[in-house]
Amino acid sequence: MEGVPPDAWKGEVDRTSDPRREPGPINLQRYAFVPAYAGIATLFGLPLCLNPDDLRAGHVDVAVVGAPVDMSTGHRGAGAAYGPRAIRADERILPHTPQMLVNPSTRIKPFEELTVVDYGDAAVDPFSIDNSI
Repeated sequence: MEGVPPDAWKGEVDRTSDPRREPGPINLQRYAFVPAYAGIATLFGLPLCLNPDDLRAGHVDVAVVGAPVDMSTGHRGAGAAYGPRAIRADERILPHTPQMLVNPSTRIKPFEELTVVDYGDAAVDPFSIDNSI
């Protein structure tokens, strides 16, 4: 692609003109019970962290990261690269509040024991698996 630097895939967005906010996880859910097909999709409706400062400020134990990689030939509308997006928007968990999830064997509510966030997707070079790794 002419005019695009070869490492543009890993360049972060300049956020210097964004409104200031305190670091920490961002809860994108407006309502207490949201079906998976509504609202802004994050894994299980978890809060979102955008940078390491958010992770530190939120005392995060687990940050889930998507890896939207698909090195097949051609461009398919439902390739492996769409996996993280599809998992975040899965409709089968209704409502998908983490507080409702209980391990059936241990009866532990993992989301009450750990601070878990969605950390978005890793940077991916759509033309190189080696760069993506």
